[in-house]
Amino acid sequence: MTEEGSWKQLFCHGGYMSEAYWGLEQDLKTTPLYKIHNNSGAKLVPFAGFYLPIQYENGIIAEHNHTRSSASIFDVSHMGQIKISGPMIYDAMEKILPISFSKISPGQIKYTQFLNSEGKIIDDLMITRSFEEDHVWLVVNADCTDKDLDHLYNNLNKAYKIELIEDRALIALQGPNSSNILKTFFQEIDEMPFMTADWFNYDNEKFFISRCGYTGEDGFEISIKDRYAEKFISKLLQSEGVKLAGLGARNSLRMEAGLCLYGNDISSSVSPIEAGLAWSFSKERIENGGFIGHEHIKQDLDNGVQRKLVGIKPLGKLPAREGTQIFDKNEKTIGQITSGGYSPSLQAPIAMGYINSDSLKNNCEVLLNVRGNLIPAEIASLPFVEHKYFRGNK
Repeated sequence: MTEEGSWKQLFCHGGYMSEAYWGLEQDLKTTPLYKIHNNSGAKLVPFAGFYLPIQYENGIIAEHNHTRSSASIFDVSHMGQIKISGPMIYDAMEKILPISFSKISPGQIKYTQFLNSEGKIIDDLMITRSFEEDHVWLVVNADCTDKDLDHLYNNLNKAYKIELIEDRALIALQGPNSSNILKTFFQEIDEMPFMTADWFNYDNEKFFISRCGYTGEDGFEISIKDRYAEKFISKLLQSEGVKLAGLGARNSLRMEAGLCLYGNDISSSVSPIEAGLAWSFSKERIENGGFIGHEHIKQDLDNGVQRKLVGIKPLGKLPAREGTQIFDKNEKTIGQITSGGYSPSLQAPIAMGYINSDSLKNNCEVLLNVRGNLIPAEIASLPFVEHKYFRGNK
């Protein structure tokens, strides 16, 4: 096994990320921060068609803990950034997405999903209502970008311009000190509440900055022209308390936060209702319909679903990885782990997985088949670690 192969085994079969996200070696892309990664001791691996850092010299646990206590920079330039513009854009997007733009203020971000005709998840995404009335801004999963574009082209007419933004890097600054660090560059940034976005200027460059993230911490995602990304991140790294972090820490952070990973916890065979994402739907859209997959979503809400995504805490030290079978006390199979690993914050294993709804009524404790042994575990509420988003000054 090559060194790369051993890392793939550790982080794929080890339960950190689905193999669907690991790209083949040929034709891999690099991000505008590739030079910084190389000079900072990054372990670069193929991921969703890119070479990206899985970790740096101090390791995943150190990066994870630093994010929870200070602030870390994550290179997420592999994510798809899409701009859609055209007449009556909000009416057009409401036919595709289960959200109500009349309830969204300019500059507000919504978490939502592209659904197929059966009400299953094509992809989950963030969408921002722009301050101008003619376009929206989307951030989609890297490995889903092509099928997302196909979905948009198939469901929007030629009056709409769909642009994949390929000349802007995307950087996530995450952690409790993120705002204090970023306001040295953008003074007004600390007043932005969670799930809002705006354009900012610095050093004659335009930044599109969103207060959101994938860690459960306060933080920002910064879209910046490729040509300036390395220079700006180098400046950020000179700030006190800022360090680089890789995909491994990003994954353990999102698991602690109880956030779904596409390809693991959600997919084109999973309903948002099964995944506990009903909160992301507009109530009036559920009642009135008019979006792709509505009938199936309404049916799931009215009649219930056969399985539900839950948090799971294995008792002991052994982590339960993706694909681990879940049993009831009578050793009957009742579900499967979709994400699992070690929680540095809790210093214990955690997992997420689907369990038959009928079994949830009678079971608080379950058994997990780990390395051929049945180990006890408890069903837990999500998130495992409290979210610390900035909701605005009260």
